[in-house]
Amino acid sequence: MKKQWSTIKEGIIQRKKVIMTVSIASVLLFGGAAGTAVYAVNKGNLSEDEAIKMISEKLGGEVTQFEKDWDQPMTYEMTVKTKEGYQDVDVDAEKGEILSQEMEDGDDADMSTQQAVETAKVSSDQAEKIALKAVDGQVTDMELDSENGTLVYELEIKQGLKEYDVVVDATTGKVLKNQLDD
Repeated sequence: MKKQWSTIKEGIIQRKKVIMTVSIASVLLFGGAAGTAVYAVNKGNLSEDEAIKMISEKLGGEVTQFEKDWDQPMTYEMTVKTKEGYQDVDVDAEKGEILSQEMEDGDDADMSTQQAVETAKVSSDQAEKIALKAVDGQVTDMELDSENGTLVYELEIKQGLKEYDVVVDATTGKVLKNQLDD
């Protein structure tokens, strides 16, 4: 009886060792894969702060509006206030190269970016924080726009597999719209 009990006990211990080994190997494998995926997504990308600093120095101006475009290749879309006026600039987020650059036309019928930025009492950073309080997730797109005569920030927020459209009043900071995007 002791011999049978000893054999059973050894079998149980052996199974526990196998289960532990497989579990540890799985954790290491999936953890490594996740780490590699995160590295691959961010590999070589300029941070938002680096891109803003670089463009501000290159153009001798101040970045007044910033948007990350997640399409491939990922780009940063910026509006830069320079001595000559406002410029719209697209920058390759990986290489830091300026992909396009154009002066804004101050004669547009709509409110110019310069007027919009000067009119907005809520900064883009504040609008992002307000929107993220309404919907917990990651901001994938943000624009300063005039909607029905009201200056607003339009944000897209990704939350898992869902995407929300959030509109924040650029004057009051009030959330005007919080809707699941279909």
